[in-house]
Amino acid sequence: MDIDKNIGKILRGDLQYIQEYIKQNSRKINEANSWGLTYLMIACRLGNIDLINFLIDNGADLNMEDGDSKTASHYAVFAHRCDVVDLMVSKGANINSGDHFGNTPLHCAVEKNCEDVVKVILKTRVKEMNKANNNGGTPLHLACIKGHKHIVGHLLKCSPDVNLGDITGFTPLHEVCNEGNAEIVQLLLKLPNIDVNRADKDGNSPLHYAAYRGHIDTVPLLLQQPRINLNMVNITGNTPLHMAVQKQHYNVVALMLSQGNVEMNMKNSDKLTPLLQAISGGHFGMIHNLLSHGADINAVDNNDNNCLHLAVRKEAFHSEDESLGGILDEYCTKLELSLEDKLSGLVVAEYLAYHGANFYHENKQNQTPMELIENAGLREKMQTFFPPPLPCKWCEENKPTITFRPCGHVVLCEECCSKIPLKRCPECLLSITGKYGVDGSQCDAESIYTCTICMEQRWNMVFECGHTTCKECGNQLDRCHLCRKRIERKIIIKQC
Repeated sequence: MDIDKNIGKILRGDLQYIQEYIKQNSRKINEANSWGLTYLMIACRLGNIDLINFLIDNGADLNMEDGDSKTASHYAVFAHRCDVVDLMVSKGANINSGDHFGNTPLHCAVEKNCEDVVKVILKTRVKEMNKANNNGGTPLHLACIKGHKHIVGHLLKCSPDVNLGDITGFTPLHEVCNEGNAEIVQLLLKLPNIDVNRADKDGNSPLHYAAYRGHIDTVPLLLQQPRINLNMVNITGNTPLHMAVQKQHYNVVALMLSQGNVEMNMKNSDKLTPLLQAISGGHFGMIHNLLSHGADINAVDNNDNNCLHLAVRKEAFHSEDESLGGILDEYCTKLELSLEDKLSGLVVAEYLAYHGANFYHENKQNQTPMELIENAGLREKMQTFFPPPLPCKWCEENKPTITFRPCGHVVLCEECCSKIPLKRCPECLLSITGKYGVDGSQCDAESIYTCTICMEQRWNMVFECGHTTCKECGNQLDRCHLCRKRIERKIIIKQC
């Protein structure tokens, strides 16, 4: 084909030949080869100003597209030639045309880090600063992904939509937090309209990604933002703290725990708290840090496993901070194990039990952590340190299941707790600030203590059948208002 021969002539610099050819065959000025390449595209790619001017003056189509929908302006960008881009714009080329992937010449200049070309295009007051490619990415998205700080600065001067999300919901801030480019994060956070809590389609904020990736330089910049939602949850219920624990980024976890408003006991869709995640991941340093900041040691997952169920199943734990291993020395010695075993699952479980975890809590398979200890000798030793709990102090029959806070004592079953309006723990007489069931949920004090007759007074009278009323209502009854049994005895309950 003449076109392939002519392109070869252009590539070899024989401009006189192509000029003569066009003069004799003016109708072929826009002919293209099998790839869709025209003479003007080749001239722009080579950056030959004289040939470009000649072709344009003789009727070359400035906006003709090749097989990938690229125009001559795209090829001018690929040549890194500001003068060629400027010439094409001055001659009326469409600088906003997208290729097969939706990328405009500005997208291409940003991706190739052609800062001077970007500045030339921006001077043309490009109409579609926020034009997205097929992935929903704007030029600003690409600059953030590639880490082109100076280009980001030029783009921001043109006031793009900094909160625009791509097809996954990623904003430019998501991109740089995911990549960990702290310098560009700082540039974006200076913008008054930046949305630091914008969620992508999975519900993740920029902080989720910074925490997940362990970007210790980026996370503090986000935490300093007054509008930051430190406890934002994604579609799986994970907070940024969950993400950092999951990927075992110890320094990020420590940094987030230093924030006064971090929620340490939030549960994800698997009902895992960050503490339960840290135990599942075998990271003792995180476990110790979380407990030091008040993490709930009695939390259970969706199978009702508590921290000890998870710990005794782990063969070994690890710690980023070697000095923390010394904390376990005394627990290791009590079990008469070698200090080499101090990070074993059983020693960590002992540590957790001394911090209030329950070795006799049953999961949905009716298994207790104590039963999961395979070594009979070690199980017997552990039982001497942590004997089985006594029955409910009130009925002396049922298993105690209600945990009092802040003391942590478990001395009453749920049924008795619902009948006895205690204000103090019967074990230690410490004032009760909360009562929690086996699933970690708080008991509704008002509903379980209200008289079922008047619905106003709190229960303080119990019949032998087990049903309750307030004293005023109960004194008027000969038979139980619920089961109709004759009342032989009325017991007045005094609040502790």
